Amino acid sequence: MAARMGRPLSDEERPRIAAFLIDVSALVVDYCGTDFRHHDDVLVQLDPVSGIELTLPRFMLPLASVTEVRWGDGTLIEDWSYSRRSLWRAGGWQPPTSGKARTITVRASYGYLTTPPTVTAVVCTEVIRWLAVQPGITAEKVGELETHYGTAAPTQSLSPAADQALRHYRRRVTSTHVRRSHAL
Repeated sequence: MAARMGRPLSDEERPRIAAFLIDVSALVVDYCGTDFRHHDDVLVQLDPVSGIELTLPRFMLPLASVTEVRWGDGTLIEDWSYSRRSLWRAGGWQPPTSGKARTITVRASYGYLTTPPTVTAVVCTEVIRWLAVQPGITAEKVGELETHYGTAAPTQSLSPAADQALRHYRRRVTSTHVRRSHAL
């Protein structure tokens, strides 16, 4: 922050900046749907699908590796391949038996080894923007004395510029199913 602000930080402003960094980072994580951390050798449970493609959830991207895939009962699945954000299996992804096998467990490493520079820049820029907003008198009128007080709360959200810069990292909601109403 000191480098971006072009001056050393005072002891008085450090706690406020630290709090703003936490707040803005939380907003960015919430907006993007990812925590921008690396997750190594994590077990992820997925629901079976009827087809040959098992799409990995967006939070697992970028994917570093998938080391094993098992049915929920622990039975190893070896005849799968990975391509285009999905696991593929010619025999489909329906479990061979009922009970505990009703889930699929994927052991994978995923996420970001370092936070993307765009994300770091957005967080720092938003903190600087928040620091520029001071609570207090926002308007004053002398005749018939009128004073308006403002707070920092309305500005403590991500700016449209931040939204635009982070759009690439944001989870997209998509559907592979189209349903039409017969009432039309």
